[in-house]
Amino acid sequence: MIIQADGFVKPKRRLFRKIHKRYTLSCGRYKDRRMLEQNDNSTNHPIQTEASHPAEAVRVPRVAAPASLEQRFLRFSVLLTTTYLCAMFLLHPLVFSNYYFNITETKQYFFLIASALYLLSLLFARIALPPDFGVARQKRRLHPSAIALLAFFAVSLVGSLMSRYPGEAFIGENNRYQGLLSLFCYACLVLALSRQKIDLKWPERAFLLGASLVSLLGLFNHFGADPFGFYENLRVADRGRFLSTIGNANFFGSYMVLSFAVAAGFFLRANERLTRIFATLVLALVSFGALVSGSDSTVLGLLAIAAFAPLLLFSSAASFRRLPLCWGVVFLCAFLFGLLSAVLSSATYLSVFTAALCRPAVSLPLAAAAFALWFALSRVKPERLSRARRPYALALLIALLVGALALVLLNTLLRALPLGSLARYLHFSESWGTDRGKIWTFALRVYAELPAAQQLFGASSGALFHADAVSPLFSDAGLDTAHNEYLQYLVTNGALGLMSYLTALAFAMRAGFRRSKIEPIYRGPLLAVAAYALQAAVNIAQPMTTPLFFVLIGILISRKPEESSQV
Repeated sequence: MIIQADGFVKPKRRLFRKIHKRYTLSCGRYKDRRMLEQNDNSTNHPIQTEASHPAEAVRVPRVAAPASLEQRFLRFSVLLTTTYLCAMFLLHPLVFSNYYFNITETKQYFFLIASALYLLSLLFARIALPPDFGVARQKRRLHPSAIALLAFFAVSLVGSLMSRYPGEAFIGENNRYQGLLSLFCYACLVLALSRQKIDLKWPERAFLLGASLVSLLGLFNHFGADPFGFYENLRVADRGRFLSTIGNANFFGSYMVLSFAVAAGFFLRANERLTRIFATLVLALVSFGALVSGSDSTVLGLLAIAAFAPLLLFSSAASFRRLPLCWGVVFLCAFLFGLLSAVLSSATYLSVFTAALCRPAVSLPLAAAAFALWFALSRVKPERLSRARRPYALALLIALLVGALALVLLNTLLRALPLGSLARYLHFSESWGTDRGKIWTFALRVYAELPAAQQLFGASSGALFHADAVSPLFSDAGLDTAHNEYLQYLVTNGALGLMSYLTALAFAMRAGFRRSKIEPIYRGPLLAVAAYALQAAVNIAQPMTTPLFFVLIGILISRKPEESSQV
């Protein structure tokens, strides 16, 4: 002790502090050793220990754990899926070899080869990178849409076994190629995509770039420009109904329906300045492509987009307000196309609706009305827009029912009512829709004459062609398709096959509708599937657009990012 001058005793506090610090350090080191012994992975977490100064600490560097086999597989599958989707959306519409003379076969080969490489690569990756041993795996149910498509293929397989045309049952009709091979590829592809987490950023841009190039070439072709020599050896009679790198005007129109839906979905959610400029440019090019398609099926697809799009946008005020602006761009493009048509000669056919829309007296007022509605909606509160969803859905349903009733009355009790130029569209006859009335009647008659088993499972591909060979419907051409995808599936895949296909379509659209509320990027694919489904009532399944349609179905039912990483 220390005795001070005033007689008080002062303890040695410094000695006590040293003893306390040594005791604290020894306890801390012992605790750290125990933690290291109990947890081998403790190096992943920072451990602080006392140093020579109480305020100092030593941080052990964080060491990242090596990626597991499951994580490697997931990363590889995402990269592989993105690459495949970009190839399908960008290269598939543009690929050709001998111009229009084998363009259908070229598209089919590209789809089958690309899809086979994708599916086999996924399979080999799963074998090389199996699930982690000892880690519990969450079982994920197959999506109902994927199950329905597998059932669609199974029903078609049974029908093909009963067919008298095994070659056509496997490959499909010439230039259509929708046989068992294609159906098997569709089912496996949708199943594989439904198990993946998909980042649509780059596939969407690939789709938009491909659509822009196809549309631009179609616009050049319409005004007589042929930069790649597609028309050099083509018959003069066929030059008016072939366009761009797609070919047949109906197939080109089907592709433009898909493209317009994706372009509109991108335009409605573009936020940044450069993105908006790019979205407007793409929308304008695709609008020109839709105008030159020369197919009435394109009009059906655009009507489906116009009617269905508001249902997806009521929850997003900014996107809903931009919807009239989208159609304003379309009508403005129609006005500009009308001005060009007055100066330049047309080399391909136009539909009646396009010719009417491109008149300045029609396109300009519609564009002005669209821009005025866009300005008016900018002052409407989001709450009022969200409350309008149910009234709009009810009004749309009533309009559909009234329209269906009107068609029935106009073809029965009010058949004698004069309709002028609209009679060719509203009065059903054998010549309706470029003889589609006669074709549909023939297809229904062929189906009614099938045995009961084939009515259920289908007569397989080639049934209509061989039935027409026995009793030709046209003197100058053979019939190999019903020009109605649903009626075609009824004959070739039976009632069970058609029900399976419609079930898959319904579940995919339901999944896409729910997904689009959370992820706006899925609005475009959903609109594309809905538009394709409507125009398919007057069109043909073929290698140009049908593979893209099934790829979009697989995208709609793909895994959500928040789902478990277990496959």
